[in-house]
Amino acid sequence: MRKHDLKKPRVNEGLADLAQRAEQDHEVQMARADLYKLAKYSIKLHEMLKSVSEAEGLEGWVQAKITKAADYIGSVYHHLEYDQNFEEQNAPTLEGADYKHTLKLKLQEKAESKAQRRAAAIALKHKKEGTQPEPGSASAEMMSMSVADLEDFAKGSESGLPNKVED
Repeated sequence: MRKHDLKKPRVNEGLADLAQRAEQDHEVQMARADLYKLAKYSIKLHEMLKSVSEAEGLEGWVQAKITKAADYIGSVYHHLEYDQNFEEQNAPTLEGADYKHTLKLKLQEKAESKAQRRAAAIALKHKKEGTQPEPGSASAEMMSMSVADLEDFAKGSESGLPNKVED
């Protein structure tokens, strides 16, 4: 060892951890800041456009930018909403449940009665039309199901199914 090597300060290993934490991306904070700015400018633009008549119109590139921004924000919203709902619906409800067995049962779900199949068909029709079934009905309770699940319950023959299954 040389004399000048002894004079060098030792690097504190904890500093490396602190530096790494400081360099981490802050995507969520940045996204929230951008969304706040977007909302602020959107409101201001909305107010500005109140004074522009349809006859005056907007330049094509202006409308294109607004359309693209709305499309991008809508895409992100729907992506995150789907992820949230997917995680909630697929959260394991039984501790230690066999994943493949649970998935197999889920894929085999079908209506257990004629009434359930008919209620799913009605709910599916309302869901596709964007309308609401009669409140309190079995179809209304099924409206929270996905279109794919409703199709599974609504399809198939009623032969061999009981009229109604009691809880």
